[in-house]
Amino acid sequence: MAQVVLSEEQKDVVRRYVTAWRRWRPGIRAFARLEDDLAKRYDILVDGIAVDNRPGRPVITADEKDGKFHAAIFRNDDGAVPDMTADELEQTRQFIIHGEGTVPIRKWRERKLEARIGAAHHDETDFPPLPPAA
Repeated sequence: MAQVVLSEEQKDVVRRYVTAWRRWRPGIRAFARLEDDLAKRYDILVDGIAVDNRPGRPVITADEKDGKFHAAIFRNDDGAVPDMTADELEQTRQFIIHGEGTVPIRKWRERKLEARIGAAHHDETDFPPLPPAA
């Protein structure tokens, strides 16, 4: 594993990325090791987050576990994460990349549920007749 020395500012970008990911994406990742991996100067951090310290490049170059979230943030791919609006994505990008503002709160949007047949709408002929009482 190669060593990558990140500045505190670059480490903060990684920390903000993790914070935003936790707020917006489903799943469990091993982010508890993040500070240890940063201190050890790994080029691949927890759960496949690849980092680069070269000027003019994004600090996070890839996210093996969630390439769609990475593309939405660092490649400006507005369609990569369909459950985030364009405004939420822009606010999240500003938070992660520039440390401006706050990460938006996820608004759980209603799913369209299929029509279900409730108990009040069943047809009595759906059920077999009960046997006579003894």
